[in-house]
Amino acid sequence: MEQGGVGVTRVERGRVVERGEVVPLWRNRGFGFFWVAQLLSNAGTQVSELAIPLIAVLTLSAGPTAMGVLTALESLPSLLLVLFLGVLVDRVRRGRMLFWCNVAQALLIASIPFAAAFDVLTLTQLYAVTFLVGGFALAYGLAHTAYVPVLVTDRRQLTAANSSIALTDSITAVGGPGVGGILVQLLTAPVAVAVDSASFLVAAVLQVLGRGSDPAPTTRTRFGLSLREGFAVFRQQRGISAITAGKGTFEFFQWGTIALYILYAVRDLGLSAAEIGAIAVIGSLGPLLAGLITQKVSQKFGITWTSIVGAVLLGGNLLIPLATGPHLAVIAMIGAGQFLLGLGVVYLIIVRSTMLQHAVAPDLLGRVGAVIRLVEWGPGPFGGLAGGLLGTAFGLRPALLILGIGSLSAVPWITTAALRHHLTLLNTP
Repeated sequence: MEQGGVGVTRVERGRVVERGEVVPLWRNRGFGFFWVAQLLSNAGTQVSELAIPLIAVLTLSAGPTAMGVLTALESLPSLLLVLFLGVLVDRVRRGRMLFWCNVAQALLIASIPFAAAFDVLTLTQLYAVTFLVGGFALAYGLAHTAYVPVLVTDRRQLTAANSSIALTDSITAVGGPGVGGILVQLLTAPVAVAVDSASFLVAAVLQVLGRGSDPAPTTRTRFGLSLREGFAVFRQQRGISAITAGKGTFEFFQWGTIALYILYAVRDLGLSAAEIGAIAVIGSLGPLLAGLITQKVSQKFGITWTSIVGAVLLGGNLLIPLATGPHLAVIAMIGAGQFLLGLGVVYLIIVRSTMLQHAVAPDLLGRVGAVIRLVEWGPGPFGGLAGGLLGTAFGLRPALLILGIGSLSAVPWITTAALRHHLTLLNTP
């Protein structure tokens, strides 16, 4: 059952829904299928995010520089393709685009275990698959954010919908890395990657089964003018711009950390794939908590100062190079840091998504979302390369310490926006 707009009187399962009544989100059939599809594809993705770097380190003997390149390629589409994809999202049926993005990712990821089975897997293939999958994942993410208001037309429930989606990501993040570590340990990393491929195909089928309204695009302006409109609206929304700029500076240091983390965990800390998976499970409880509490916390305390707290929590990466002692202590300390970081990141994402969907017209969501991705993830390739170079020049632990301190760079941006009263949902159409 598609959800109705605010103030609409209609019949809902044999009874009259009065004007102004909020229909429970769980009654929205289209959103329900969408949510389950997210759950499955994200579960597989969590496995691959652990398995692919392990393939590079354990099977292909990748060093710090190679890991930096691999990490940079994952985020490079956000620099090279995001503006084009943002315009494209506003020119096509978004539900259909979600389906084909899932299918494409399934086929690309399936090429890794296929090549491994014939002993022809190379770093070059990992690089190519990582870049292309990153591009389709980016397109999916842009279409996904723009499609949610189509599924959930009652804007009073957008925060709940975004929290539910974040909760989906968090649920899979809790189990995915642990399952991935076990699969890698027992069945090898290429087999674990095959699970991700299958999950994307199932998700694509579910999205077709649950897809309801998929409105035709209304944007017909020229490409250059379309982009200018997206940039203009992004600049006007100062709260959204501040959160995005803060996350963009954080992401530079985050991608540098990602480039070195698996290598540091395996070579310097001597952790196994299962132990690395256990850390990821502990860390993923932070996003899970954010998905559960964001709506209540933002309603009770407001989004202004709680966003500053979220920015401070991004410094959780500092605990990676500071973790010492027995394996159990190291796992607990790094896991705690990732828990705090995940809590802060997902809280800020939910707040910004809700601000975006309240303040920006539906036919502009793809382009404004593309600008957000460009600012936020554009620094990622440079961060990944910088992490690899820092690791080569100074060693893994000192490099991770530098990158961990840099993770706090979002705090000035978000604090300034809070002091200027830019973090608000009052700018609602």
